Amino acid sequence: MQNSAEDHELVERAVAGDRAGFAALVSRHYDMIFRVAWKLCGNREDAEDITQDVCVRLGRSIRTWTGEARFSTWLYRVVINAVRDHQRADASKKRKLDDWAADPNRPDVQDAEASDEEDALQELWSHVRQLAPKLRDAVMLVYGEGLSHLEAASALECAEGTVSWRINEAKKQLRALTEQQQALAERAVIR
Repeated sequence: MQNSAEDHELVERAVAGDRAGFAALVSRHYDMIFRVAWKLCGNREDAEDITQDVCVRLGRSIRTWTGEARFSTWLYRVVINAVRDHQRADASKKRKLDDWAADPNRPDVQDAEASDEEDALQELWSHVRQLAPKLRDAVMLVYGEGLSHLEAASALECAEGTVSWRINEAKKQLRALTEQQQALAERAVIR
């Protein structure tokens, strides 16, 4: 976890026009920005584009961070919004991602030597990307980023109970998606 006091100092420096402070802030959080974008969109090129977009947005919007929540919590919200904006602006890429996620013949990982656990994890995240955005975002923050329900609620600007409900609902839907996929696989074997 990043040091909040150091983030606060770097934000103050960046707001004051200190480019080195801004660069240090971006450097501290760049990997998290990319990781979150990657998990939400499932496409490396899109995640890279979103990460760059967030860095540009950060330069314009850093003054809006009030300091009430940790900087990283505020930044999660910026990343989530950037992902949503990117997906709305690029509908054709979203359709391609949805087609890929729905294709039972797709390779789940590019590395042929990946372990079964990695295969299962990739399959799980492909299912997570099929969830409604609010459910997907809650799952990504709690399970993908390890935030508590309270921290995720702060990032998502909702109540902690809402995050808990979204996680529960996501689990139900993921279970149904898995059962549906297994049934389709069984039918394919029977034929």
